[in-house]
Amino acid sequence: METISTLEISAEDEEECEIQNQEEHSETESSDENEEILTDVKRPSDAVNRIWSPSVYSLVTKESYNFAGYEITIHQSIDHFGAITWPAAVELCHFLECNWNEFNLDDKKIIELGAGTGLASIFAVLLGANVTSTDLPCAIGNLRSNLMRNTRCRSKHQPQVKELVWNVDLDKNFPQSVHHYDYILAADVVYHHNCLDDLMATFEYFCQPDSVILWANKLRFNSDCEFLEKFKAKFETVMLANIPHAEVIIIKATTKSQLMKNT
Repeated sequence: METISTLEISAEDEEECEIQNQEEHSETESSDENEEILTDVKRPSDAVNRIWSPSVYSLVTKESYNFAGYEITIHQSIDHFGAITWPAAVELCHFLECNWNEFNLDDKKIIELGAGTGLASIFAVLLGANVTSTDLPCAIGNLRSNLMRNTRCRSKHQPQVKELVWNVDLDKNFPQSVHHYDYILAADVVYHHNCLDDLMATFEYFCQPDSVILWANKLRFNSDCEFLEKFKAKFETVMLANIPHAEVIIIKATTKSQLMKNT
């Protein structure tokens, strides 16, 4: 994986950094168009239901990845958490790359929850899947841009990008009579926020008897582990991977049989 231009800026130094960035921008106007140009730093906006914000912000222009021979370039920003590619999305792509025989996504219908910058959705599209990529309204613009840029003329099925607020109007926006998915993808959707119950309900809504959830997550907080235990109680689960260097787990989940639900 190649990472291009990352700069960490403390909140206290933000104003000075903005001035410096503007000066650097004017100095590099005549440089090659591929040279990185730092843009103004903006404070993250108040995204839906956020209860925690970092004290250090990162300005990231783009990151480049290569999975299964496909080059993927992801544009990011610091506007909100969904505008950054988090570790579990990368590890999920690595897993799908190495296990494509077992998890063949060709012609499969897939929905990704909390797709963020769209990395996992993009790779699924390139593997031949029919993908619906979803996130909050504040993330949709960058998600759509990344998805279209990386899949244009390379997709078997035209990917879809839709707004989805967990456990809100699911029957209206995704009626089960019309929307059935073979796989539900999710990467780093569990962290310190107050929508975990809504996320669980959304998993349950989309996971029909012949659906498979592939969920990758870095376990950071006690609440993450508590969610994992509740998730195991709701679904039949198998630990597919435990990646120590990234502190990421990947879990396969399916609906529990009616017999097990009654026991």
